[in-house]
Amino acid sequence: MKKFLLTGAAILCACVPFSVQAQTAGSAADPVDDQEYTGLDEIVVTAQRREENLQRAAIAVSAVDGETLTEQSITQATDLTRLVPALQIAPASSFTQIYLRGVGTFGANAFAEQGVAFNLDGIYLSRPAAPAGLFYDLERLEVLKGPQGTLYGRNATGGAVNVITAKPRLNETSGNLTAEYGNYDAFKTSGAVNLPLGDRFALRLAGQMAQHDGYFSDGYDDEDTWAVRGQLRGEFSDRLSAILSIDYADVGGMGSGGTILPLVDGDNRLGPSDPRVIAAYVGRPPTAPVPQIIARNDGYQDNTFFGISTTINADLGFAQLTVIPAYRKTDLDFRGYASSFLIDIEEHSEQSSLEARLSGTVGQLTWVAGAYAFSETVDANQVFDQGSNGTRILSDLGTDSTAVFGQATWSLTDRFRVTGGLRYTRDEKSQVTEAHTLPFVGFVPGVFPLVPIILDLRSDVAADIDFDKVTYKAGVEYDAGDASLLYATIATGFKSGVLFPAQVNGFSAPESMVAYTLGSKNRFFDNTLQLNGEAFLWDYTDQQVSHLGPVQVASTPGGPIFGPIYLTENAGAATIAGLELELVYQPTASDQFSANLQYLDATYDELKYQAYSTTGAAPAIGCPITPTTLTGASATARIYDVDCSGQPLVNAPDWSLQLGYVKTLELEDRGRLILAADTRLESSRYLSLDYLEQGRQDGYMMSNARVTWETPSGNLAITGFINNIEDELVFANSSQSPAKPGVIYNQICPPRTYGLRLSLRM
Repeated sequence: MKKFLLTGAAILCACVPFSVQAQTAGSAADPVDDQEYTGLDEIVVTAQRREENLQRAAIAVSAVDGETLTEQSITQATDLTRLVPALQIAPASSFTQIYLRGVGTFGANAFAEQGVAFNLDGIYLSRPAAPAGLFYDLERLEVLKGPQGTLYGRNATGGAVNVITAKPRLNETSGNLTAEYGNYDAFKTSGAVNLPLGDRFALRLAGQMAQHDGYFSDGYDDEDTWAVRGQLRGEFSDRLSAILSIDYADVGGMGSGGTILPLVDGDNRLGPSDPRVIAAYVGRPPTAPVPQIIARNDGYQDNTFFGISTTINADLGFAQLTVIPAYRKTDLDFRGYASSFLIDIEEHSEQSSLEARLSGTVGQLTWVAGAYAFSETVDANQVFDQGSNGTRILSDLGTDSTAVFGQATWSLTDRFRVTGGLRYTRDEKSQVTEAHTLPFVGFVPGVFPLVPIILDLRSDVAADIDFDKVTYKAGVEYDAGDASLLYATIATGFKSGVLFPAQVNGFSAPESMVAYTLGSKNRFFDNTLQLNGEAFLWDYTDQQVSHLGPVQVASTPGGPIFGPIYLTENAGAATIAGLELELVYQPTASDQFSANLQYLDATYDELKYQAYSTTGAAPAIGCPITPTTLTGASATARIYDVDCSGQPLVNAPDWSLQLGYVKTLELEDRGRLILAADTRLESSRYLSLDYLEQGRQDGYMMSNARVTWETPSGNLAITGFINNIEDELVFANSSQSPAKPGVIYNQICPPRTYGLRLSLRM
């Protein structure tokens, strides 16, 4: 690894490191004039809890502006994958699984927490379903790569995704409206209006509606979302201001779908309730008389999200004070069969948080310090039914987290700076859980006459656990030129321990990350060429792995009896190393080229866990397995040791490449024409810890294109677009049937979509 880092450092010094940044070829409202062209635009980010030029921020961060999100038809979190090479976002029923450079969480129940923090206007949103109904009227999106334990705290092991909304503007009456229509009967519209209320107040109202038919044959993988947001800004004095924000979203439709393999190709997206999929499923062993789950087209999601927050900024003279109290309520009600079996969940969660921080500059020292408090309750009724076995889990979870933190940068010279930061976090978690198998009658396979198995286990548990963690960051940065920055950091992060049901003291300890980074950011040739790069080495320990495994449910004279439950345990340690390079070249105001390349070597040093087989057959896993002597909950059940050490992390392709080109043609008094195209190339990656070939996505290329005509004023634009030109079949997620080993269901990224978009600005 030392050799790898030295090689990476040499590459960086010879050329540059990475930090993806969206650029625009001139303002949409202003004519393009090569004679007045002054180079690439600057982007301001708040990734380090203060406003700074992205090119001067000594941190690996990608930024995508709100206009780009609209142009790419981004309406949900899973769409973000095609914008940032380091990011993989997969659906899981109504939940969202975020992976960044292979670090993430396969979370599909109320106990799950993300490994990549998701934040809305500086407010951490804890639930896996949280990234819904938010992607409209945005200023920008920031993706922070690597652990953010100092400024962002818990559950930022792999990094953070920050969504920043457009804010009210004083003394301005303005608005915008976008509407598009496309295949699959897709209709999306969003808009905002900004209204001044006197000289010191402004109101901004924004909304979104997005609908399309299902991409699967039975109607699954549809979209039916509407959302609204209101923000009131007040400048009470030159030193005191506040923004009150209220948002609400309703996410409906049939929800996500999945299909049995290999019954799928580019033109044959058979949904879980399609008769051909059902026939293939029931024909796989074990077959009747073992009870079968028959997927139906009665899946639905009726999920609502409500949030309210206030951001208060006060100039105290010696420092800037920021206080953010926030509350969020999430109500989930969904049913689906995307994973081959029935998932029926009702979940109600409430979270409240308060962050207060001071920031300022004293001489050569720039600093920030603060405190954070977070409280959450989750009440869930979860049913997982595989026909021949199933589980109902009634859970009441509680989390209280507090933290204090500080970070400072000291300028030793005009060009050389050092940074240090610390954060102390304490988590207190509790659960009261009732978990029991769904009553059923099964049969011992291969025994005649048939011998019935009647199973109805129940476990009532309560648990309280506490975690303490200190995380830190240290770094140096050097201005190698007027537009060149070199930096090196070591940073740590952690993901909080997770409770799971059916076992007293059933929990996983926190997972941890230590990341070493060498980076460089550069502008050349009169600000027309941006060349950034980063070499990184991450030490990932105590990874929390979620899977169907054994937990003790009873004790007999012959020893303990173990039952199957979807548990989370510390089973993995990995080394993640890589390089990321980014280039943006805009030789004229009319032409812009971009390229973003990531190489990733993400391998498990150790990954060991136990798998539960309800049928007794060896589980279908692409790793060495060994039977144990542990006793299962039925005469046929068996428990196996699994060793996947040496395998790659899931959702971690070795290579990812993003290419783009934008061309602007001036039509004089007839406006302008903007031609844009981009493509993503990616090597193969596994989608689940089963490491089966059917759960592996092969390398692929997926491209998008659009043509836009704008009026001379830029107030009206008409766009024709096409996404996934190749109609490439790309798997988004993979799961194995718990009842039928080796039966794989995969979820799929959207097919080729196209349409027209109308945009108005006022």
